[in-house]
Amino acid sequence: MQVRKMLSCSLITALAAATIVTGALAAAEDVPSYSLTILTDKPSKGENIEVLIKGHQLKDVYAYEINLDFNPKQLKLKEAITEIPGFSIPPIVKDNHIQLAHTHVGRTKGDNGEQILYKLKFEAIDDGATELAIGHVKWVDSVLASTDQESTAKMAVNVNDLFPFDDLGDFGWAKAAIAFLADKGIVNGTGERIFSPEQPVTRADFVVLLTRALELKGSKGERFDDVEQGVYYDEALSAARSLGIVEGDATNHFHPRSSVTREDMMTLTARTLKALNKLPASKGTSLESTYYDASEISDYALASVTALVESGLIQGYGDGIHPKETTNRAQAAMLIYNMLNMK
Repeated sequence: MQVRKMLSCSLITALAAATIVTGALAAAEDVPSYSLTILTDKPSKGENIEVLIKGHQLKDVYAYEINLDFNPKQLKLKEAITEIPGFSIPPIVKDNHIQLAHTHVGRTKGDNGEQILYKLKFEAIDDGATELAIGHVKWVDSVLASTDQESTAKMAVNVNDLFPFDDLGDFGWAKAAIAFLADKGIVNGTGERIFSPEQPVTRADFVVLLTRALELKGSKGERFDDVEQGVYYDEALSAARSLGIVEGDATNHFHPRSSVTREDMMTLTARTLKALNKLPASKGTSLESTYYDASEISDYALASVTALVESGLIQGYGDGIHPKETTNRAQAAMLIYNMLNMK
């Protein structure tokens, strides 16, 4: 209320200082109305949104004050301009309220008919549905007679999330990683805007992720007896085997369609980093003091798990490392993301 009073006084002072001609107050049936129009088609988070405030049935509107409500958690006002000649008071933004004011200057009549009163530019700082609403409007004619109105003009604004998937739910901790990898084409969804973060990752698919993320190149290694020639993961497994990243069992099987355990995911990652000379030297950390289930880690995986924990690529959860659990798509994406951003 104090902000509005100060602004109104400033506007009236400016008007009183100007020399203006006589005008007539609008009849009750001709009072102005107002509308909001969005110019930005399908705005997304981080983009600018342009909005027009229009006046209709104007009659000798020499000066006006418009009060606009918005959601400051989703929109940020960047600019408010008008092409109507005169003087505009800088916008006053307080909490969820924007106050705009403009006046003609000198001996001139006010505006009539339909006019664009303001063009606003907002930055979309968060996604989701929100609303802009015009509330109190005050206008003054060319003889300084003022009229107060309560407008019901509203406009819905839907800000799209640039994130390509809608099904993360409880997997928000992996959202930034998944968005990063999806943007680079390293991970794909399982359907339209579906990522399926809880879905298990197969052993072959994790090797494909590693080779795709790090652009691994290798010669053709010995073929596993359970990998069909030409299958989508054939080339990745062949390159990984030539680099010593993957190994078969005693019967030369890799079990590509089996789900990859967390300890095997870490073993494959550590071997990949070692092949690229990017695996940090071990510090000899004992995992038993950190994770209650460290004793469950297989002997062949212990050095790899330790190396990834020491380098910060793996943190575990719930005080455990959970080595025998199946790796899901969100966990795999998080590890790949951490690996690509390791210092």
